[in-house]
Amino acid sequence: MKELLRKSLIVDVPPSLYAGEDVPVKVGFRNLLQGTINVEIDLGDLARYFELSSTRVYFRNVRPGEYVSQTLRAVPRNPGKVSARITVRSGAVSAKVKVRAEVLERPRERKKPVPVPIEGSAPASPKSLLEELFARYRNVEPIGEGGFARVYRAEKHDGSVVALKVPLSLTEEGGKAFLREVRNWSLLSHPNIVELYDYNIFPVPYLEMEYCETSLAKLRKPVSPEKAARIIFDVAEGLKYAHSKGVIHRDLKPSNILLRNGRAKVSDWGLSKLLKESRTTHTVSFTPLYAAPEQISSRFGGTDERTDVWQIGAVLYELLTGRPPFEGEDFVEVASKITFEEPVPPSRLNPEAKPLEPIVMKCLAKNKEERYQSIAELQNDIAEFLGMNYRENLSKSVSLNDLSRSAYYAGELFLLYLKLNDLVNALKYADDLFHYARGELRDELLGLREQLRLRLENGLDVPEELVEKAEIIVHKIQLGFGEV
Repeated sequence: MKELLRKSLIVDVPPSLYAGEDVPVKVGFRNLLQGTINVEIDLGDLARYFELSSTRVYFRNVRPGEYVSQTLRAVPRNPGKVSARITVRSGAVSAKVKVRAEVLERPRERKKPVPVPIEGSAPASPKSLLEELFARYRNVEPIGEGGFARVYRAEKHDGSVVALKVPLSLTEEGGKAFLREVRNWSLLSHPNIVELYDYNIFPVPYLEMEYCETSLAKLRKPVSPEKAARIIFDVAEGLKYAHSKGVIHRDLKPSNILLRNGRAKVSDWGLSKLLKESRTTHTVSFTPLYAAPEQISSRFGGTDERTDVWQIGAVLYELLTGRPPFEGEDFVEVASKITFEEPVPPSRLNPEAKPLEPIVMKCLAKNKEERYQSIAELQNDIAEFLGMNYRENLSKSVSLNDLSRSAYYAGELFLLYLKLNDLVNALKYADDLFHYARGELRDELLGLREQLRLRLENGLDVPEELVEKAEIIVHKIQLGFGEV
């Protein structure tokens, strides 16, 4: 089995690459064994040579002959030879695969001659450059400011509304990091991730992105356990997708989890790394309240997907209690509490938080091995809580013959299990939802149900397009029972 496990692993690292330059590293696994297995791939040894977006990759329920893969971001640290051993584990069996490459030093570019300024001319002021950016839009108005940037609401000339985020200041290195990091964000496309429409450093560094009405930072807290769980389930959906693309957030906090029409969306991808590279903003924008232990002290290891798990736990804690799990007068005090103290159980601050307390405390385990090992594991426990609540409310509404509430909860249960790729339960609640559909929506729901049934029979996952289609149908049924 050990030899088959070794042969099943594929780690695609370019044979030669340049120090300091982002490269994609594909980690693939084709199951050559007889049964369905779970696989963990440890890239810790490779991290000696590269800064990696993740040092661990997990593949769950890989069927015999099935090929799965994940692409990570890697930045070679220094020129020289790379000789690393990648460990692949399934259960108690592990094997190692050697990876070799050569990191080259990129030739220095010759400096371009500095143009002589025309007599009488002067560089444009920051204010005039900002006005030049705003001239591309209409009705620009400020809506917020943080340690990193100011945010504006603006209308494009086609009438659509967007948000503009303009960094307060960037160094030359920070400007390069700005372009590199937001490029990764622009490649993420998911309903629970704020969409990045455009970005540039001219006339000033800016981001043009999806406009959302508010953020969790502005939400009145504490919120009900059901509402908190719904928000975290949405956040987990976005993170689960990003992690599958090899992108880790590392800076989750209430201010960059936005709400649009009640749906949670994660924003500011990669900007925390940018702050570290821009000396002028580092001291004013680092927020320790939601930092994981491994972001403060190397004795807890490096950051990976489980860093996002910690930060989700910190956000959930605040939603349930109205305060972060650790507070203090300054960074040193907060950092000390995060690394040495246990958080006060949420139920001591809000007894209603008791049902979600085990989830919160598991997220906030200081040892990464004791946390949820993936966002999907965390999401499953959140879904179990939500499913129990929805089923209870569905049962009550049916007994009271409250059709509108019955339609609402049947729809929520259908979408919940669909997003978990649990097609058995999804089809069950699709049948329940059918009783509340009218007119053409019945036919649409039947057509969707047939597609899901075929995917269940053939062992296929549910693509994002089908989930979006299901959300539209459910929303119409919930609003008017199909009478449109």
